[in-house]
Amino acid sequence: MALSHTRYGTRRLAGKKVKLTTWVLAVCLAVSFGVSAPARAADATRYGMAFPGYEPGEEIDVDTLAFWVQWLRAGDYDVAGFLAQEATVDVILRDGESIDPLVERGFRIIDSEPSAPLNARTDQRMVPGGYVDPAALEAFMLTEAADHPDLTDLRVIGQTHEGRNIYALEISDQPGVVEDKPAILLNALHHAREVVTPHVVMDAITYLTDEYVAGNPDVIDWLGRYKILCVPMVNPDGSNRVHTVDDFHRKNMRPVCVGGNQGVDLNRNYPYHWGSGPENCERGVGSSGSICSSTYRGGSVGSEPETQAMMNLAAQERFVIAVSYHSSGRFIDYPYACNDGNPDQRMPEHDIIDELMHGTASAISAVDGVTYSVFSPIAIGPVNGDDTSWYYAHHGTYPLIIEVATSFQPAFSTGMASVARNRAGWLYLLDRLGKARIDVRVADHLTGAPLAAQVELLDFVFDTDELPRLSDPVFGRSRWLVPANDTYTVHVSAVGYEPRTLEVMVADEPLDVLVLLTPSGVTLGDAEPDGDIDMHDFIEFHFCLGEPPPLTFCRVFDLTADEAVTLDDWVALQEVLLGP
Repeated sequence: MALSHTRYGTRRLAGKKVKLTTWVLAVCLAVSFGVSAPARAADATRYGMAFPGYEPGEEIDVDTLAFWVQWLRAGDYDVAGFLAQEATVDVILRDGESIDPLVERGFRIIDSEPSAPLNARTDQRMVPGGYVDPAALEAFMLTEAADHPDLTDLRVIGQTHEGRNIYALEISDQPGVVEDKPAILLNALHHAREVVTPHVVMDAITYLTDEYVAGNPDVIDWLGRYKILCVPMVNPDGSNRVHTVDDFHRKNMRPVCVGGNQGVDLNRNYPYHWGSGPENCERGVGSSGSICSSTYRGGSVGSEPETQAMMNLAAQERFVIAVSYHSSGRFIDYPYACNDGNPDQRMPEHDIIDELMHGTASAISAVDGVTYSVFSPIAIGPVNGDDTSWYYAHHGTYPLIIEVATSFQPAFSTGMASVARNRAGWLYLLDRLGKARIDVRVADHLTGAPLAAQVELLDFVFDTDELPRLSDPVFGRSRWLVPANDTYTVHVSAVGYEPRTLEVMVADEPLDVLVLLTPSGVTLGDAEPDGDIDMHDFIEFHFCLGEPPPLTFCRVFDLTADEAVTLDDWVALQEVLLGP
């Protein structure tokens, strides 16, 4: 199916608001998707438990936490979330699964909550009131696009099994225009029951657009230099089920376990180490091949339309930073969850990922003192096929998973408090994106045309099935975040060109690095070309001196590779002819 890219909100009637219209549309959509007649969910119960040997409210050490979370996942338990600061974990049991084995292992039940269809509860909604379902989210996106047509580009990046649109909103000072700008992704709700997470991304949309209009200098600067892509609801089908049938539902709605825990876990469906066994994921398989498991990875790699939509968006935008919001547990998790924490199994660029994670956690905690743990680099149990590992290994994106709240469906006021403090996290990342960074631009030395070349930082060893990093063919750009105040070695190569290696010093701001690759067999300074640099070439050089920018035929005299023909090139040409 071809994916549509639809631009909304480019016309308005004399500046009139459209909020009423779009909320009416939300009601119509809700009726059309049948939310008024929910079916009965499979029996399920959420158990809140203390980890063995710990009292609720007592912080659990990370090694013990990792052991028990691995044990639960190895037993294919549906781990809904955990809170290291309080040594508690939520587990969901379905269809007659017994709690007894957990109690026998020392888990202590604190509370429990049965799932029930919406029409079986007479005193409250299944999901706490205030959280958006797909129709409300769509109305919000349409409204924001219509209210800010000069700042937003609303796209339909895919459709679900049940025909719902998956929306992405670009925020920039030139939305929809292909520009040589760093891009950052904020996405949420891979897992349907984590209803607080879309509101983090919605808050970013509202804040950035409103503050730009209000004249906030930081926001004006960011939207001028970057573009921010926001996908608040990756899994709208699953969200609809949570709001109408089964508040514990996790997956999408592929009909594979009909009548039971159907669907595919979207965050186990991405290509990196999809379905890998113990040989690639030392702590276990990390996902399930059982169609009714809560972590069912799908029948093939990248099989789901939601996954494909996000993969296509990533290929198009080449994000520098990507944040995936989940719930529950207040922590930030390290990608490559198969490593065991040993230094030789860390991600190649461990230091910069670690800086981003701790910087984000510190910014969030500074809001009101609520602590967010950083699990780095020790993985909290096996995971494969997750989006953040894929972003890094396949696209060179710097990714974070942020678990934003202490449950996936907290009271709405509690959820909004989590949203408010997490704003500080993504604001920190926008600020950090403008600091120590290497921006490599690769072009053909003779034509100036951008090149899709392989770009490497030789300071790092990529040995865990990472794909080569290529500069994009439109601008020839490759971007790297790095720790500040250090020296790095850039190596660039492409078929049919001579490779180049440069050493660069990076302070605490972006560094633009131009790399011109010379076609194989071409001698710089040989304008004729006859394979020899002689007086004819010196005569030709004088016609090119000082051309800003150099004429195409003059680029052969750009011996210093700075896209200008200057006296420095004259000196270099003499050294070629006469020797230094």
